[in-house]
Amino acid sequence: MSRPPVIFLVGFMGCGKSSVGLALATLLGVDFVDLDELVSRDSGRSVSAIFEEEGEAAFRARERSSLLALEPRLSAGAVVATGGGAYIDERSRAWMSAQGQTVWLDATLDAIERRIARDGTRPLYGDRAALEALYDRRRPAYATAGLRVETSTRPPEEVARLIALAVRAEDRA
Repeated sequence: MSRPPVIFLVGFMGCGKSSVGLALATLLGVDFVDLDELVSRDSGRSVSAIFEEEGEAAFRARERSSLLALEPRLSAGAVVATGGGAYIDERSRAWMSAQGQTVWLDATLDAIERRIARDGTRPLYGDRAALEALYDRRRPAYATAGLRVETSTRPPEEVARLIALAVRAEDRA
């Protein structure tokens, strides 16, 4: 019998990690973990508040600590929706790759901007030029993920089905 899947969803803010993650975990019958929610719960503050009060470096340290603390839970399988910057950290990226499969949810900047402009909770969301610069800086790290799925025009359930098919095919190989 094979080990239950451990999948880390990575990608830029607004690419669908949380919504796809929940759908994927349901399909695979494993736990769903939203890393931003975990950091927020552990600190008792929102991600935006941590960024504002402590800065990005402190948030990333909290994020890495929460990520690494997941290890005992992974033996039962899990889908982990990471924060947009979690996969940029080399240590976190290497750890995720060693623990399970990494999946880059990729979306166009236009699709991302449409999604995040309406929620008002993104601490690194600024003007279009700043967003584009951050997007361009992060894409090379995301591109190292084991699988890439385009999410710009696909609903979360379809993306989840595509990932589940790929994971099951890999498990049979």
